[in-house]
Amino acid sequence: MYPYLSKYEWLAMADELLRHQAPDVVDLCVRFFLAESRGVSDGRIRALLARRFKHCQLGRTHRDQLVACIARRLTEGDFSEQFKDQLRLALHLDRQAILAAAAGCAHGRSYVRQYALWVLAHAP
Repeated sequence: MYPYLSKYEWLAMADELLRHQAPDVVDLCVRFFLAESRGVSDGRIRALLARRFKHCQLGRTHRDQLVACIARRLTEGDFSEQFKDQLRLALHLDRQAILAAAAGCAHGRSYVRQYALWVLAHAP
């Protein structure tokens, strides 16, 4: 799990992620990103972290965890605002894995299919 931090503390943590990329900060941010919390600003914070992660040197384990989490959120339709930032991160980290998840996305909800089609439009 991750410690409770306010919205402003998470924003500062995201800035710290870019400045120093300390392993403990990266790990904490990844744990928050992977968590299924539903706080008021959690979706926006995840979007910000997704944008920041693209500029970090992430280890294979973190990259795999992030892509698997984003793919699961897409296929289950379990996501919140600014989800395209997460999809962009997944495309950046492992294009083939997220394309495969989007191609296999047979969710009945139209908004989920729209996101899957958006991902598939980024196929080479």
